[in-house]
Amino acid sequence: MASNFFSQQDLARRNTRILVVLFALAVLLLLTLTNLLVAVVFGFADSEAIQSGLRRGFFQPELLLWTSLIVLGAIGIAMLLKWQQLRKGGRVVAEALGGQRVSPDTTDARHRQLLNVVEEMALAANLPVPAVYVLPESGINAFAAGYSPADAVIGVTQGCLEQLSRDELQGVIAHEFSHILNGDMRMNIKMIAVLNGILFVGHVGYLLLRGSRGAHIAARSSRNNKGGGGAAAILLLGLGFTILGYLGAFFGNLIKSAVSRQREYLADASAVQFTRNPAGIAGALKQIAASSRGTKISNQNADENSHLFFGEAISRWASIFATHPPLTDRIKRLEPRWNGKLPVARSTEANQVTADSTASGTADERQAETPGQRLLAALPVLLLQTAHQPLQAEPLLLALLISNDEVSRPKQLQVIRDQGSIALLQDVDRLLSQIEPLPERQKLMLAQLCIPSLKTLTAVRFERFEQLLLQVIHADGELHLLEWAIAQLVDHAVASQFRSSEVVRHTSVSKFADIRAEALQLLSLVANATSDDSASCQQSWQAGLSSWQLPDDTAQPDASYTAVQALLPKLMAASPKVKEKLWQGMQAAAQSDGQLSEQQDVQLRALSLLLEIPYSDEAIAN
Repeated sequence: MASNFFSQQDLARRNTRILVVLFALAVLLLLTLTNLLVAVVFGFADSEAIQSGLRRGFFQPELLLWTSLIVLGAIGIAMLLKWQQLRKGGRVVAEALGGQRVSPDTTDARHRQLLNVVEEMALAANLPVPAVYVLPESGINAFAAGYSPADAVIGVTQGCLEQLSRDELQGVIAHEFSHILNGDMRMNIKMIAVLNGILFVGHVGYLLLRGSRGAHIAARSSRNNKGGGGAAAILLLGLGFTILGYLGAFFGNLIKSAVSRQREYLADASAVQFTRNPAGIAGALKQIAASSRGTKISNQNADENSHLFFGEAISRWASIFATHPPLTDRIKRLEPRWNGKLPVARSTEANQVTADSTASGTADERQAETPGQRLLAALPVLLLQTAHQPLQAEPLLLALLISNDEVSRPKQLQVIRDQGSIALLQDVDRLLSQIEPLPERQKLMLAQLCIPSLKTLTAVRFERFEQLLLQVIHADGELHLLEWAIAQLVDHAVASQFRSSEVVRHTSVSKFADIRAEALQLLSLVANATSDDSASCQQSWQAGLSSWQLPDDTAQPDASYTAVQALLPKLMAASPKVKEKLWQGMQAAAQSDGQLSEQQDVQLRALSLLLEIPYSDEAIAN
């Protein structure tokens, strides 16, 4: 699975370049037409300008230059303003669409089922669990938004919850997770800013048309009618810019259509990889086709975000502008033998959510559990419930860090008492008996499940908790794998919400040679975790070098988790193809003896979380 997603991420990156080219062509055409419009309008303003225009030509260099600079500046400012607005990540998009965040400890049956499905998908893909929003829309639709898995959100309409079965909902959520893993989210959010720049010309036209009314009235009431030409010029400019705005919308919709359609087919296919149940997502598409409400979104911001959705969010007067393929084509790709018959549209009353289906699906669904369902079901119920409670997620994360060592443990508990509170210490102590028997792999998963709860904290409370977390980790003067992994996960997936500058929005490393030194340190860390035996460690080191086709005598650098921590930002900014090569070396080193120990599995899971690389048991097995 991993290599497939690397390829699709690279394709999404190339599609972003296509987006830039299409945008440049659209801007060039708008510039040309705007200059033509300005030349004609100012030539029409009065007879003297007409005579001057005829003598020197309407396309005066000074006018052309200033018009071009003003238009480019306006488009650039519009893009930058939208880009600044979107810096906070996917939650900004969800809130703009009217979404309400689902509390991790919700008791609503439909919301609880939705959160469980999202958690299952996140654990199966080894991603941070995203925040979830519900849109007050009756249509069946969903979306994923953000720059990276760390700041991603999943949005689902109320109609999706009320009209889809658990299997169908799972298929839709898997589709959205595919967009996260395929790299589509970053491209889609950039497209919002780019298209906002193109459409800005039309907004200017609308404002000029409104302004021209007052200017025209003032000119008519004036005894001296010399201002009439100026009013007419403003009116013509406004009308012209409005027409250009519609032209910009035309090109914007073409760009969205050109970039988005094939990615939807891919996300459908990837969703089947996650759920191993093509009937789930196919059933959701059939319910959409059978429903009178379809996938339509009524929010005023639906148009600019239409390419984000699972289905066509707004009505299009021509299929050429559709951001999604036809429903029947999508269904046939999933079920080639489909006879074209649609089910009866499911009513809200007939689609009640029970306690059993909320937790693990219906009796029939339990026979075909997904990997995510199995992972979630293996965790203790008390700890799952604790992870869902914002104020209890803090003691749970601290409890995950408490060592079994008789020397380290008292020091860590003392820090919690002194720097936290006695009540916090009691909460931690209450959880320890459930946590101690768990393997480190499950402890890391519990940390992933705590992320949505931690994101509901205030910035001040989170900063205080993060400081306490680090003090507990360093209480014994040592840094172990799980401690490092949890600290980095919290910093990567939670702190980024409060410090948006830490989110990686661009890929700036396109050659493996540019991260060779950092990759060797990371490889050294993985190789040293293979065994206490130096010969085994050297075997792992050589396996990684061989994967990268580097000389056998390449010197092995000293490596530590502290040192690797400083390298993560540069490694995260690597292109998908570079990350793929990096990850192949990590896997080769970890599996050099044909086995994968629990410690190696946890290490790879932690690194994949932090480097935003897909990881699954199936990928490792293959």
